[in-house]
Amino acid sequence: MGRLVFSDVDGVLTDSKINIGQDGEIFKSFNVKDGYGIVQWRKQDGNDFVFITSRESQAVVNRALELGVEEVHQGVKNKQRKVKEIASRLGFDLTDTVYIGDDLTDLQSLKTVGTACSPKDAAPEIKNECSYVSQYNGGDGAVRDILNYLESVSQTTLGVIPARYGSTRLPGKPLIKLAGKPMIQHVYERARDATLLDDLIVATDDERIAEAVEAVGGTAVMTDPDHPTGTDRVAEVAANVEADFTINIQGDEPLIDPDVIDAIVLALRESSPKVATPISTIEDNSLLDDENTVKVVTDTNGRALYFSRAKIPSGGEVGNTYKHIGLYGFKTELLLDYVNMESKLESAEDLEQLRLLENGYEIQTVETDYDPKEVNVKRDIQVVEEEMQRERTNETH
Repeated sequence: MGRLVFSDVDGVLTDSKINIGQDGEIFKSFNVKDGYGIVQWRKQDGNDFVFITSRESQAVVNRALELGVEEVHQGVKNKQRKVKEIASRLGFDLTDTVYIGDDLTDLQSLKTVGTACSPKDAAPEIKNECSYVSQYNGGDGAVRDILNYLESVSQTTLGVIPARYGSTRLPGKPLIKLAGKPMIQHVYERARDATLLDDLIVATDDERIAEAVEAVGGTAVMTDPDHPTGTDRVAEVAANVEADFTINIQGDEPLIDPDVIDAIVLALRESSPKVATPISTIEDNSLLDDENTVKVVTDTNGRALYFSRAKIPSGGEVGNTYKHIGLYGFKTELLLDYVNMESKLESAEDLEQLRLLENGYEIQTVETDYDPKEVNVKRDIQVVEEEMQRERTNETH
């Protein structure tokens, strides 16, 4: 669904300065970044952009022509009425309109639209009315920042928890009781607390798992029992749900921190890689050479260079060596392509994330202090239950 953005000019698309030449001509300075943001916004299906200002200037007309903006309204005395007229004529409900203003002449318009926004240096009365205030001043990138914000909040995120019954080391693992509840219930309830997920689904191959999820008000989807990996199971669900991002939440992490899930969603929204995953520093010396602890090295921007079960770098030490946490966020379109990619490195290391690196895709890592405790074998059950007891004890103090 598209949205219609109305923007004041002076103090929003330009700074508040007006330069007048000897012959009375008015000069205005427009920000190139704002212009790029407007062009990109209008490329999105259904989106449109309108200039609306109480002053008149040929410079505004010229800038609109450069950007391909067709709706330019100058000398407007009643902006609120004009906003309603344009929205109606272009077929937009007012709830799907946005107004960007900076001063008191914009106040009534801001109250009329669905979303009110302003630059950082707007009048206090204006900022108080806005749901989003840019970190940038008018004429200094505020409009592009606001458009980026609008795009990010309109993107939807699906969380999927793959849960198969036939675990090799621990059959029926999702239904094992931990502190009196099936493990899949713990995972589902914690993931549900993530604030940036629009939908949460358990992807399973077993009716008993589905029933356990549905018993606590959750949603479960039956998937192909022959999927080779949990990611394939996640992709089957994602292919049938229209979401911009899909988060693969491991079904054997009953202590999953919802803040980590939200951090991955934010990384997908804010960074260019189409994949994001959490990492944390190794604090236990015994894990450095543990093949069950996946290590990762990154570049200076946090992009993954390589994952391995071996110690990397070879001279890595406690406190400066990172382990990978098995949670992935994908742009959904890449996830659907990913399941059909091939990789020799994945086979060599038994790590499916290497499929992405080998095929030329970047992975954004997100550092966290979350310490995952997976349930893979029977002895893990006691470890997790003890941690759950510590959490309950801390909550009561």
